Amino acid sequence: MPHRSMNGETPQAANQTRSLQVTIDGLTANLDSAVEAAFLHGATEWVRLNHPTHYERLLMRFDDSASLGERRCLH
Repeated sequence: MPHRSMNGETPQAANQTRSLQVTIDGLTANLDSAVEAAFLHGATEWVRLNHPTHYERLLMRFDDSASLGERRCLH
């Protein structure tokens, strides 16, 4: 019988779960970067319609007075 952790997972299942979480985190970071790039290159309406939470975050993050081509990070 395989050894199980306190939550009932085998070590192999726990490793697989960690691996999947790393994959999800990586894909999330890639999506965030792609949506930001689209926003900065003028696809603001697309971002607003398809990724409204990203849109709100990006509006707060970048200076509204700068043109899209010249937006800069406020941080």
